[in-house]
Amino acid sequence: MVKIGIIGAGTTIGIAQNHIKAYQCCKDAVITGVYDLLEGRAQDYIDKFQLSEAKACKHLEELFSCCDAVSICTPNATHVELAVEALKAGKHVLCEKPFAPLPEDCDEAIKYAKLTGKVAMIGLCYREIPGLVFMKKLIDEGKMGRIFFVREEQGGDRIANPDVKLEWRMQKDLSGPGALADFGSHMMDICDYLLRDTCGAICEIQCMEDTCIKEREMIGKPGKMGRVTNDDVACWICRTTGGTLYNFTSSRIGATFMLEIVGEGGKMIFNGDKPFELTLQLKEKDGGYKSRPEVVPVPEECFGGDENAPRIPFEINFYYEIRQFLDAIENGNESLLTFERGKYIQTLIQAAQQASDMGAAVFVPQE
Repeated sequence: MVKIGIIGAGTTIGIAQNHIKAYQCCKDAVITGVYDLLEGRAQDYIDKFQLSEAKACKHLEELFSCCDAVSICTPNATHVELAVEALKAGKHVLCEKPFAPLPEDCDEAIKYAKLTGKVAMIGLCYREIPGLVFMKKLIDEGKMGRIFFVREEQGGDRIANPDVKLEWRMQKDLSGPGALADFGSHMMDICDYLLRDTCGAICEIQCMEDTCIKEREMIGKPGKMGRVTNDDVACWICRTTGGTLYNFTSSRIGATFMLEIVGEGGKMIFNGDKPFELTLQLKEKDGGYKSRPEVVPVPEECFGGDENAPRIPFEINFYYEIRQFLDAIENGNESLLTFERGKYIQTLIQAAQQASDMGAAVFVPQE
């Protein structure tokens, strides 16, 4: 039984609850502690999710004393420091994305992951969504042939309300880029994971950003406004080493989760609201379209084959992320979601940010 500590309960989105629900589906894990800067918040989570074997810890040392592994669910700028502390304490680490505001910030955590030999994973879990698993299956089978272009959009609409106060995620020193990093980390991970073997790695990026709601009321300071210092919306175009264009839009002021891939073999469209199906319009690679788009259910083999996995949108991919973490701890299974992967995605985000700042294309060094 792997004893789990949760670091960071959150006040708005509370990504920790996704981790908790996934751990609760795993018979070989138990949450034994929750730590938050506000002790009452930790206790609220324990009560809300009926974590009968967990205690609200007053400090990190207390949490480390009662667990084998931790999920880090805190603001971006704290991820590396907390990961290093946990690794030094001999704990396995699953850290939420984005890994850090800047790629070079990740280096210390990568160093200690190597020194300690502990499992160190980054939370890029969207690739486990069944609809995207189905996309990869079709691509790897050669159904799409040469990929012509890709279009992806992600985001949320909670922050479209100007009355939402000035949170850490709206401050560049605590978050790094805004929507570009928050959603872009998943977006570029998905496309690179699905298409690198077919299209090559991203090698060139052009980007534009905007902050649409420039001031918000400061938390705990009624009537006092503070400046939003990162992006509400970002649009960027990438070229791969194979010549394929990726077109991305991320927005925290209203967006749809969708991914469209167009190639010699036709079109595939993923709708994030319907993650267990794809819209397909396939064709002969040397011919034209002869049929209309068809909605196709995701085949059973793309659901991961685990009877404990919840068949609930987005809960299923968090489950497989947690399952991968536990299997790495217990069985030594290798994970693709390493801290190095987290740094690589931050490198792409930083290149997009630089392209926006300079108003010019940025070329991504290739390994």
